[in-house]
Formats: sequence, structure tokens, C-alpha cells
Amino acid sequence: MRYPIIWAILLYQRVAPTSLRERCIFKKSCSNYVLEGAREQGAVEAIRRFRERIKRCKPGYTPIDTGAAGHNDLFLLKLSDGSIVEEADLSDRLRNEFGLPSRERAELN
Repeated sequence: MRYPIIWAILLYQRVAPTSLRERCIFKKSCSNYVLEGAREQGAVEAIRRFRERIKRCKPGYTPIDTGAAGHNDLFLLKLSDGSIVEEADLSDRLRNEFGLPSRERAELN
């Protein structure tokens, strides 16, 4: 069962429009996250990861003001399902949207 999932993801990554693939809010895209699970742990893990990401990857995210708690250097994003994503896990597209430095610049600091 692992290989059909891997092949389906690779096909999606090859034929899906870039505009669709680049909408992911996570640093590790949803398809790469699921692909990694399929390759490393098999079909059950891939399906679990897919279900988790589908629940979390919906419009409606909002930044959390951590400055009031004395954490000015911490950026968090609350997703529509209520889960919290740290800055390190955000895609460059979202980092740009919120005026955060790109991952490459952030890693140099």
C-alpha cells in the first residue's frame, strides 16, 4: 500500500500547478510531509499525516501577540482548528506575509 501512495504524491507534485502547491502554510509542504511518512513508516503513517494536515490546513489563521507576555522575539500562528504553529514551521510565503525574515536569513542569526 505504501508505493501507490508514494506514486500518487509524486504524480501530484509533478502535475499540480505551482500556484496550488505553493499555498501550503507549512515549511514542509503537506505533500512532502505525507510522502516522508509513507517512505519512512508506510501507508498507515502517511494516511495519519494526511488526515492531520487536512484538518489543520484551512484558511483562518491568525497571529498570536506574544509581546504582551514578554516574548517579543517569538512569533506564533493560531490555525482555524485551534492548533498553534511556531515560526520555524511556517512557509516562506507566510513569513513574508507577516514581515518575518526568510528562513535562510533567520538561520544565519
